[in-house]
Amino acid sequence: MAHIVELSDDTFTRLQKLAIPLVDTVETVIIEGCKLLEERRAIGQATVPTQLPEAGPRQFSAASPPNLTHTKVLSIKLEGTPLSHATWNGLLYEIIRRAKSRLQNADDARRLIIVNFVPGKKDDEGYRFIPEVGLSVQGQDSNAAWRGASHIAQQIGLRVEAEFVWRTKNGAEFPGVTGRLSI
Repeated sequence: MAHIVELSDDTFTRLQKLAIPLVDTVETVIIEGCKLLEERRAIGQATVPTQLPEAGPRQFSAASPPNLTHTKVLSIKLEGTPLSHATWNGLLYEIIRRAKSRLQNADDARRLIIVNFVPGKKDDEGYRFIPEVGLSVQGQDSNAAWRGASHIAQQIGLRVEAEFVWRTKNGAEFPGVTGRLSI
């Protein structure tokens, strides 16, 4: 027996955004959503945190951020200027570039840079050479990159705004939620 269900325009628009054109129907999108909810409940996650699109990004503490695993960076601003390479590691590398004047010797670098780095050029084992400062810095996961970048930003007084979204994946802290971290 088929049921007739009325959906608000907002809900229907959300379903359309999730649908694969020429493949999905409203019912197939709902079925996929039900499967995800059932899987979450089966692994002990009773509810899926949601955020209304018009609510804007959720502000989190920069000093004690949530788990950033499975996030995609949407935008980053340093001192109000958008960063062209908006990734967690891109933020870390740019902040290290901006800290150049504070890196007069190896001890200064060790105090300021809390992620793995080596003097000179190293391009294996995930290291990236930053010629402006003469150091190679190892790439980090999202959590370590934010920790490293925010540590330096706080030490040198650099204003940072990062907006990101959690992908809808197992292990994501807030699947589908958009967040903001500010220093």
